[in-house]
Amino acid sequence: NKAGEIGRKAGVQVAVHPSSHHNTLLFGRADYDRIFSLLDASLVGWVPDTGHILRGHKDMADTLTTYSDRIRYVHLKDVDAGGTWAMLGKGVCDTAKVIEIASAAPNFNGWLVLEEESETAAADPAIAVKTNRQTMRGYGA
Repeated sequence: NKAGEIGRKAGVQVAVHPSSHHNTLLFGRADYDRIFSLLDASLVGWVPDTGHILRGHKDMADTLTTYSDRIRYVHLKDVDAGGTWAMLGKGVCDTAKVIEIASAAPNFNGWLVLEEESETAAADPAIAVKTNRQTMRGYGA
């Protein structure tokens, strides 16, 4: 909240971007509930990362909807059923639903940032970028 106060005075929006890496403070839904109960939504927004949410728990749409007033922009990332990074649209992320929820969020700034950490992208980053661009066009984005 203190960072949010400082940001507000400077004309900068502050938002939290949780990750799902081991030993992180935010992994499951209860972790999100706990941190958001401590943060003032008028001071600190949220940058949900779909891949990290899915690695921590499966109720991503409910989490996004519950905290939609906090969404500032979105990091789109996909994972397979085992939690391994996947190319966007090739895993379990319901990207269309994420876009729908984010687009309706009152503080969403319109940014969908694609993050690609799959082995496919590591092998050929240029093809991954082109493929993801086509995937996003399929979603109308």
